[in-house]
Amino acid sequence: MFLTKTRRAAVFLFAALTLCASCSTRLSGEIYSDGRAKLVLDSALLPAMSGLLKNFAARGGNDSAVILDAGVLNKAFTLMTGIESSELRNVAGNRVEGTIVISNIGLFLNNSAGGLAAPDAAKQPEFAVWERKPSGGGAFNITINRDTGRQFLSLLAPELVDYLSALMAPVVTGEVINKVGYLELVSAVYGKAVADDLAAAELSIAVSFPGPVESVAGGTFRGSQTEFKMPLLDLLVLDTPVIYDVRWTPWR
Repeated sequence: MFLTKTRRAAVFLFAALTLCASCSTRLSGEIYSDGRAKLVLDSALLPAMSGLLKNFAARGGNDSAVILDAGVLNKAFTLMTGIESSELRNVAGNRVEGTIVISNIGLFLNNSAGGLAAPDAAKQPEFAVWERKPSGGGAFNITINRDTGRQFLSLLAPELVDYLSALMAPVVTGEVINKVGYLELVSAVYGKAVADDLAAAELSIAVSFPGPVESVAGGTFRGSQTEFKMPLLDLLVLDTPVIYDVRWTPWR
């Protein structure tokens, strides 16, 4: 029925977006029929978050003006199996943009360093599924809930986990709290401006798939192009699971 079905935590879309936590981020590009993918990332920290990160960095003895470091992101991505290249650059101290190339998304998903423990099929879905059918169609699904979100983050840079812990993000702490309650907590600790930045940060993903899309959950589509938009808060709190599902058919 399909050539590849996998469960892996290092799924590029959410690796990129989570590494840019507290940013407004846009990811665009294309996944080709041979599994190769070329994606463009543009991510910028919002003003209050930028100031908070500078304070965090200064306390750690780092007075660098670069808060969102393209070099750190490039290193993280290129260590992942299946990443051919990562050419991000800083266009400002709080903004990165550039291109990341995946040599084969099936290889990437199957061989990324580490992985989630096999889920209990009766309790939770697989984190990620990539399917390619012999006919040329296929499907791509990502499901992030409180359990898989924490496992996913444990495979990424420890600095990211420390940072999100400092922000008291439920995806790291495991606290069961809704978005309103979380923003009230952040406001009480770091001030309303930081809470407002978190509430305003948005993730935007525009990706073309190898054939005409026939259905999408969590976004919209036209032809082979899909579009997903999500408040970053949804990913940090996960009071409701985040599910993206794309199914496409072969070109006729």
